Amino acid sequence: MVYITVITSMLFLIYKKANNLGYKTAKTRIAMVLIIFAGRNPDKVFKT
Repeated sequence: MVYITVITSMLFLIYKKANNLGYKTAKTRIAMVLIIFAGRNPDKVFKT
């Protein structure tokens, strides 16, 4: 489980740096990409 977290955080930082974005903007954009990938259903991405 730790490896998944480390890989995800590295991908996030690479995405943030490659697109010259701030933390919140990059986080929001990645969330939107996940929603689109999940068939435009936010319930599949943000399970609580």
